[in-house]
Amino acid sequence: MGAGQVRTEVALSAVERWWEPGLVGGGAGRGLPDWAAFAEAAAARAPEQPLAPEGDFPGLSGFEWVLRPFTRGAGERLERGVSARARRLVDLAAVRDDLERHLSGRLARAAARTLVLELYEARSAGRLDGDDTRARFRDFLGRTASRGGLAALLAGRPVLARILGRAALDAADALAEALERLADDRARLTAGLLGGDPGLLVSVAPGAGDGHRGGRSVMLLRFADGTRLVYKPRPLAVHRHFNDLVGWFNGLPHSADLRTLRLLDRGGYGWVEFVAAGPCAATAEIEVFYRRQGALLALLHLIDGTDLHHENLIAVGAHPVLIDVETLFHPPLAATATEDPAARALHDSVYRVGLLPQLMVGDDSALDVSAVGGGREAVSPVARATWADAGTDRMRLVRRAGTFGESANRPRLADGTPVEPAAHVDALCAGFRTAYAAIAAARGELLNGTPLLRAFADDEVRVLARPTWVYSTMLDESTHPDLLKDAAERQRALETLRTDDSGAALTPDLVDEEIAQLWAGDVPLFTARPGRDRLWGVPERPLAGRADRSGIARVAARLAAMDTVDRQDQEWIVRAAMATASCAPVHRPVGERRARTAERAPEPERLLSAARSVGDRLVSLAYRRGARTNWIGLELLDERYWRIGAMPADLAGGYTGPALFLAQLAALTGADHYAEVARTALAPVPGLLDALRARPTDLGAVGSGAFSGLGGIAYALAETARLLDDPEVGSWAAAMLRLAGTAARSEPEHGVAAGVAGGLAALLAAHRAGAGGPETWRDAQAAADRLAAADPTAGGRGFTTGAAGRGWALLRFAEAAAGSGSGAAEGAERYRFAGLAALRAAVDGEPAGGRGPVGHGGAPADPSGPSASGARASAWCRGRAGIALAVLDAPHTLADQALATWARGTVEALGRDLPAADDSLCHGEAGVCELLGHGAAPEARAHWIRRVGALLASVEETGSRSGAPDGVAHPGLLTGLAGIGHGLLRAGFPERVPSLLLLHTSG
Repeated sequence: MGAGQVRTEVALSAVERWWEPGLVGGGAGRGLPDWAAFAEAAAARAPEQPLAPEGDFPGLSGFEWVLRPFTRGAGERLERGVSARARRLVDLAAVRDDLERHLSGRLARAAARTLVLELYEARSAGRLDGDDTRARFRDFLGRTASRGGLAALLAGRPVLARILGRAALDAADALAEALERLADDRARLTAGLLGGDPGLLVSVAPGAGDGHRGGRSVMLLRFADGTRLVYKPRPLAVHRHFNDLVGWFNGLPHSADLRTLRLLDRGGYGWVEFVAAGPCAATAEIEVFYRRQGALLALLHLIDGTDLHHENLIAVGAHPVLIDVETLFHPPLAATATEDPAARALHDSVYRVGLLPQLMVGDDSALDVSAVGGGREAVSPVARATWADAGTDRMRLVRRAGTFGESANRPRLADGTPVEPAAHVDALCAGFRTAYAAIAAARGELLNGTPLLRAFADDEVRVLARPTWVYSTMLDESTHPDLLKDAAERQRALETLRTDDSGAALTPDLVDEEIAQLWAGDVPLFTARPGRDRLWGVPERPLAGRADRSGIARVAARLAAMDTVDRQDQEWIVRAAMATASCAPVHRPVGERRARTAERAPEPERLLSAARSVGDRLVSLAYRRGARTNWIGLELLDERYWRIGAMPADLAGGYTGPALFLAQLAALTGADHYAEVARTALAPVPGLLDALRARPTDLGAVGSGAFSGLGGIAYALAETARLLDDPEVGSWAAAMLRLAGTAARSEPEHGVAAGVAGGLAALLAAHRAGAGGPETWRDAQAAADRLAAADPTAGGRGFTTGAAGRGWALLRFAEAAAGSGSGAAEGAERYRFAGLAALRAAVDGEPAGGRGPVGHGGAPADPSGPSASGARASAWCRGRAGIALAVLDAPHTLADQALATWARGTVEALGRDLPAADDSLCHGEAGVCELLGHGAAPEARAHWIRRVGALLASVEETGSRSGAPDGVAHPGLLTGLAGIGHGLLRAGFPERVPSLLLLHTSG
């Protein structure tokens, strides 16, 4: 029912039971709901005749103008709900203005989609008057804001009326309740938190946080003398007991001196002092801040704190001050239902707290929301609904990335300069380490000597069943006009919470509670008691699900398990998480390049011993549960962002990389424990195969790539099966290879790492090993055809994504085709031509951004000359080492004089260079050693000796330095320990350990 479809003299209340479709199941037998009565009163309050307003209306201000009857009705309800006693303490006119201002924006957002649709329909039907787009928009506002227009809007979409009425009623009642409570507690506050009489309350900022229990949210109060106070409409017993625990904690021998907030706990609600961010008085205080933050992290880890994001912490000089502790003793939910031991371990670790960097990654950007690294002004990775051409009759919904403003969680210097957390990891870890040891030493007192933990037993704590943004998105998206005519339609949209589209599926009664609270306009709230194993909804509705044990029991178990090994594991997670916040560009070696020399090639047994030390480190980092093993790793996303998490399956950063290296180590040493870890690491593969087979149309999106796709997984499985003599793993490899062949026929990428070239290389590896049969060859030929037709210059010049890798893969296929005796042999010359063209494109020209490895106009540049891209130019992944390796390894290239000259010059130049800053395969010393030790470059033997010696010395002296930010040791193949260990084995046993970078196979 659009604007103008109901006669202006018809009141909303005259439309018989107009509100019934706004109720789930209809309104038969029910009386007029309070929200419907409020909506009728709002419509009656609207002007009888249309009257277009003057001026412009940016954003949603025009819709706020239309909905004034709702906001004014809320203001009137507030005034009626405030007692005479409270009125004497409040500038009620100013507070009412605050309410109406904040509420008007919320109501306009809820109605915006419907009003824009109404605007479009009115414009399309020619019902709007005006000479320009802004005049016609104003005419629409006037028509819709009239009594008849508003009645038509609400009667046509009663669910919208319900949303608007419920929000207005709850906002007014929540604020009136807060003002009455202020009057009740004025004497206590004046004598305590306020430190005297602050005068009248002159401002209230509602909505500082999510709305729960009838729209109640945290409010910030300001008084006439400028004093501010925080009102929290929930029990504060948990915060009070947390303060007591911090007092005990500060008495331990770690010198953290954590600061807490003063508060007044009034049972079902309370008051908390307001703290403002402040700078550090001196640079030395920055280190103190991070030591305290590390100590705070240790304490929160102990008591199962979570969701301590950037908005929950204020940097007050050298003190990190928590302003919200409602999510302590948090029970495990769906995240711990996984059988992946690494995922469970990460969930139970310090990472769960939320203080450490945690990235939300989107298509075009990533956002850190943590208390340590978050709080920067940034673009949101999630596109949200916003409005183009606002204030005109062309207004429409568009989806754009929003922006986040700065928070107050990061310390600043006196001049306002924010501090980079990555520069203070050592201080953070030192604070964590010292506090952890102090807690462990005092565990007996905490468990048996004091009532500190038992005091939390009956406190109400919040339980996060899902991320809050899921609920916020659901509330926003369910205001689509099609869902507002009948509650049944909106109910169906909310019922999607029962699926896995919004994360892990929850129990039916929990979802029932979610939906009920969403209908109330609230962000769903669930609570628990640390002394019990139950979960509650609102108000105090016990749910069927139970935790495995109470929160206090879980904390006691953690206390009992605290030891040096666990502390080291937790500290590794701290460092790994902090590495994800690094601003250093990926694929660039970090740190100083190291000067080490060796006159003789290291003995193979010494290289094997060093590789065993790497393998032992990998085994110690592994998490085991039943018959499954996995690692927590650092994963490189979209070649831009690092993320900590349980390792996936891919070869580059997944569990197949460490499994294959451990299998190589087991084959050389005969040590069964390496083989056992390798086998148990591959336990998820059958499930992965089932999932891939169930969704064949998604294979192209997964890709066939050698390092980030199915091809690399198939290669790793085949090699592991050969090394461990395991036919079952071999059958998995064959099945994965078939899926990789299918993916290679449709995937969009063409590179080696994540595209067709990598799939082709994996298929050829299987073909050379005599596996796969005719189907594998057909898939390889289809991949080669796609690759030969692609632009050789797309994706840059490097090995993993660019022309070098594509040319290398095509030339290897051309050689196989020439000797195949099949029809492909006749076309081998075409693939050879395309492959050589791609390699020439990799070698020729100057890349954007400065001088690269080669010169202009087809003449190879002096490879020993300087490069603007610095250490990155020597990398295997995208630099000269990878391009030269492609030239040396691909058939027929050394017959091309220009290519051969450039490759040999590059090998010589890289050989003379100082050792890389890290030891990784991707862009470190192990990758360069792979080039220098290639059989096509025997003249590089002296350089290879020196560089392998440097690699060995690094592993022996420092335990190896990975290619992740800050050199954090992690299990991955390309940038982590598995690849470094493989590099050592390649150097010591090149005939028995084929190159993983080149997907070589034995024999």
